Amino acid sequence: MKAKLIFMLMLIVCISCGTNNKPVSDAQKEKIKGEVKTAVDAIFKGCEEANFDKAVESILNSSEFVYTYNGNSFGYKQFVDAIKPVFTTMTNQKVTITEEKYAILDNSTVVYSNNCKWLQNFKDGHSTLIEPDAMIYIFKKQDGRWLLINGIESYTEKVLPSESSKGLNQAELLMKFAGNWEAPAGKETTQFVQFKRLQGENVLSLYTKGTSKGKIVFEGTGFGGYDKSKNKIDLSVIMSGSNVFHYIGEFTSPDKLELFDVNSATGNKFIFERLSPDEFKETTIDNNKETSRISKRIK
Repeated sequence: MKAKLIFMLMLIVCISCGTNNKPVSDAQKEKIKGEVKTAVDAIFKGCEEANFDKAVESILNSSEFVYTYNGNSFGYKQFVDAIKPVFTTMTNQKVTITEEKYAILDNSTVVYSNNCKWLQNFKDGHSTLIEPDAMIYIFKKQDGRWLLINGIESYTEKVLPSESSKGLNQAELLMKFAGNWEAPAGKETTQFVQFKRLQGENVLSLYTKGTSKGKIVFEGTGFGGYDKSKNKIDLSVIMSGSNVFHYIGEFTSPDKLELFDVNSATGNKFIFERLSPDEFKETTIDNNKETSRISKRIK
């Protein structure tokens, strides 16, 4: 945390040194603050309405633009490609700002910061709570407009219990997936998955491998467990090549488990639907592209 604060102080100092240091009067500061607040409000209003075009109206479309989410930085195009698909999956958002500050560096540079939380409501019925969320925005005045040129955001995201999940025994339903399963995994490739219940625990250990023409082409290990404190299912897998997948979600019906990719900025989703005790449908939604396959129980 100290390293991040030191970095931000250095960044602000560097920006200040490179700008016009002509003193800004108190009256001018209030005027500038009002103008920047209008730009901030426009961004947040677009976010609340899940209207991406409105949300980016006050963002600089330039190679100078950089936005950092929890340590991952995006240029303008990367930012659009990562965030726009998420907006299409939402009905709305609600921001609650607990604190905000404006640092007027000069007539054309302002650093805006806040502490806030977001309630995100999605079209499929689930909601997420982003809390706490801390933002630092740098605005520059260009051609008479205040535009966001750099943003840094750090937050924690929680998937909230849905109405449909109430009354369901999440741990008990998860244990129904215990056993050995097989599913197609591409041309001439079959994936084997073993969910094994750990004695006395609401946890399934996981082992998976893909085979093609008698040879193992990938392997992975992990676990699927019930987190009592959150009333959530947590699925984590590390694959050969050190790719890590982490999903959190819940059963929304006795036969449907919906998991959300913790590491995805685009709302990737993983769904298990039990068709019978010995068969389930597995659906992956990645960047709004949906693929499905059937897994069958084997001995």
